[in-house]
Amino acid sequence: MSWKVFTLSFLWFIASLFWIVFCSVQDKEWWIGQGDIKNICDLMNYIENDDIRDVGIFYSLPVFFPAIYAIVIKRKRYWFLYLITLFISAYWLWQFFIRYQFCL
Repeated sequence: MSWKVFTLSFLWFIASLFWIVFCSVQDKEWWIGQGDIKNICDLMNYIENDDIRDVGIFYSLPVFFPAIYAIVIKRKRYWFLYLITLFISAYWLWQFFIRYQFCL
């Protein structure tokens, strides 16, 4: 693995994290920690049905295009690329799905 692959993968990782956070933030998530709202579950119960995750999911999917291009089309087999793709996928799942599953 060359330094170019490492640098591009690292920059893609950082940019992807920022884009996922930007697309997954709820409208009034800044209310957490103020008053009776202690976590995301309290926020979802407090505000009216203002869930915009479906739009954020659609806009955040292009984050995976570089991995699809490198792994499927170019057939690059770098362990670091697989690791970065795994971390980005896990963080994407956490931000859009898993953190809401514990709200009963």
